[in-house]
Parts: sequence; structure tokens; C-alpha cells
Amino acid sequence: MNEIIQKRFKWVEYKGAEILLNDYSNLTGENFIETLQVLTEHFLKQEKKDILLLLDVRNSYSNKEIIEALNKASKRIKPFVKKSAVIGVTGVKKILLNVINKVSSLGANPFSSEEDAKEWLVS
Repeated sequence: MNEIIQKRFKWVEYKGAEILLNDYSNLTGENFIETLQVLTEHFLKQEKKDILLLLDVRNSYSNKEIIEALNKASKRIKPFVKKSAVIGVTGVKKILLNVINKVSSLGANPFSSEEDAKEWLVS
């Protein structure tokens, strides 16, 4: 299995529900884009619907290319996602998240902690 998938694609159980955690923390530039592409392709192979998705973008940085890649990936996975939450979105990242949500209709909600995000996903 690809090292990126092993490190950054995890199914976690929370209060009896399965949540998919995609970890983009501490990534920038090409590393972010490569990880996004690998995780998106692996996500689409899951053959599941109504996925509860948690994205961790703590300490990651984006640029125009990353935003474009996120928009494309979000549109591709949207049909399989029931709810999505994001941790690590602060400051200007909130504006970027709003743009991505409008373009993709993913509807990812920002949270300050992983626990709060998981609570919202299973509610």
C-alpha cells in the first residue's frame, strides 16, 4: 500500500460511527497536491456512500494551485460524502474554505478541535 495512504487515510470509529480521516496536516505545495491526488483516488475506490469525512489541514499552507486541486477533488468526492468537517482552518483559510464550499458544494464545516468535528459528524 502506498506510504501516503498508510499515513494519511484512516477509518476511525467514533460513538459507533465510521469516520474517514484524511490528514493533510503540515503539507505545502507539491506535497499537498500529491497527497490530495493519492487520497482522492483511494477515496473513490472505497465504494461507499454517505461517508462522514474529517479533513485535517492543521499547519498546512495553500496557494492557487492547491485551491484549484481542492476544488476538483471536492467535486469528485461530493456524491459519496454525507457530511464533512475540517480542522485547522483559521484566519484567511476560512475565506478559502468558503470559496471551495461554494464551487464544490461539499459543505465542509470548520472546527477548532477534532473532538468537536467528530461530534458534529455523528450528530
